[in-house]
Amino acid sequence: MKKILKWTGITLLSLVLLVLLASWILASKFNNKFEKVYDLQPAPVAIPTDSASVERGRMLAVGCTGCHGSDLGGKVFFDDPNIGVLPSSNLTRAAGSETEGYTDEDFVRAIRHAVNKKGHPLMVMPSESTGQMSDEDLGCVIAYLKSLPPIDRQFEKRHFTYMSQVMAGAGLFGNLSPYDIIEHDKVKNLTAPPISNSAEYGEYMVRVHGCKSCHNPNFGGGKSPDPVSPPVPDISTSGIAGNWTKEEFISFFKTGKTPDGRLLNSQFMPYEGLGALPAVEIESVYNYIQSMPPANQTGKKIAEK
Repeated sequence: MKKILKWTGITLLSLVLLVLLASWILASKFNNKFEKVYDLQPAPVAIPTDSASVERGRMLAVGCTGCHGSDLGGKVFFDDPNIGVLPSSNLTRAAGSETEGYTDEDFVRAIRHAVNKKGHPLMVMPSESTGQMSDEDLGCVIAYLKSLPPIDRQFEKRHFTYMSQVMAGAGLFGNLSPYDIIEHDKVKNLTAPPISNSAEYGEYMVRVHGCKSCHNPNFGGGKSPDPVSPPVPDISTSGIAGNWTKEEFISFFKTGKTPDGRLLNSQFMPYEGLGALPAVEIESVYNYIQSMPPANQTGKKIAEK
């Protein structure tokens, strides 16, 4: 009996040690990822100074406010005592902010490559989408950011509980580092079709706003990449939204209200970014979606009834 108890204890202790070792490895994997330094030199982008370009940048930057705050001075993006705290960067280049002293090149590096001034990969920065902006549009955004008055707003540094570090290291929070999925040698010297309501321009808008990252390449929706978000709806022509009229589609992005009067939560459906643009650009997205085949043939038949 003593031998059985002895070996049972040794086995249990070994299992505990293995679990602790595995958790330490996973937590270290997560932390090391964001402490790594990348020596990345982005291709230069011309930054305009005229008022029309700055205004264009302002409209495009509305899509950034969901994470960085309405004045782009940053905010606490995520705060959960069981997981941790994640503030977003103050983009106004104020003293003490993460973007203090940012040059044009630093902004290009961050927006296109998800790497900060120090070379560390950025967390939850959708550069796989924003990095698809044409050089002209990206230049306008940077021109607008440089025009912002400094906002003195400080946040505690991001931190995560040990358990959340382990979970992140295990990939349970998805890919938190866009740097890993960006084709860095291809995001340079980018152009866009002329602004119009064409499906071609709509495809460009969809890429820049990252619509397919949630709604999937066929717009069929499904499980959200954000673990706290509700399921993503089918917005192809086999879904309800895919059968809105052009006017209803534009109205939704301008107001956030669906044709049946529901106000959607912008935390999960960031309509403001596209909604800040002229109607012709929103219409181009509508035309692009309409040009795509239905994601679900059964759903298409239901939607047509």
